[in-house]
Amino acid sequence: MKIIDLSLIIDEETKYAGFPRSLVYGEEESSTKIVEVASLKKNKVQSHNFTMCTQHFTHYDAPAHFLEGGLQNHEVPLDSFIGEAVMVDMLHKEPGSYVTAEDLMQSGADIREGDIVVIRTGWTDKAWGTFRFWDEMIGLSTDAAEWLKEKKIKSVAGDFMLCDSPLHPPDGRVWSSEDWSPNHFTFLEENIVMLEWLTNLGRITQPRFLFGCVPIKLKGTDGAPCRAFAIEGLIDKPAVRVK
Repeated sequence: MKIIDLSLIIDEETKYAGFPRSLVYGEEESSTKIVEVASLKKNKVQSHNFTMCTQHFTHYDAPAHFLEGGLQNHEVPLDSFIGEAVMVDMLHKEPGSYVTAEDLMQSGADIREGDIVVIRTGWTDKAWGTFRFWDEMIGLSTDAAEWLKEKKIKSVAGDFMLCDSPLHPPDGRVWSSEDWSPNHFTFLEENIVMLEWLTNLGRITQPRFLFGCVPIKLKGTDGAPCRAFAIEGLIDKPAVRVK
């Protein structure tokens, strides 16, 4: 059995840790703060205050992220985060491109009802913490999201944007319009949670594995930071090409 950590380290130094609000909305960027409030030398115990955005670093989107009345973070069942997963390799995708339904169909991945689908592009490992990460973001096309929904998957995860690129959406789609980021509606209306900014996906060598993701149980939020991991060696099923 092999356990693989798929989570980014949360720190104060990463400048581009989340959605570029200043460029998309014209609002101040969110920041991460980790402040020591008790020290071993002074208090004989160490503790910290911690502040961050729910959408920064490795995190997930609950239905409430986009849907009025959708499940909030503390209401999403743990079953959404733990289960059999299938790897979909998209390492050939170029910066600024989209993973399409045709890409998924041609991948050969054995996607089954109830799966957690993990899509690997390598983008987080290549560009995390840089402006390029957002400016040349790989996205997931709307037809790919619809195709995955029809497969009745449980959750979708990846190391890239599971919707439109925030700085360069497709022609005719404007961020803040009613049809912005349609994949969020496609997935979240079906309570398919979206897990973003995974890392180390290249260390997963098996086509099917056990996936786990443990979000902080914050009340009333749109999602939460996660500690995500894969466990290999517990599932031994060969990949079968999807038709």
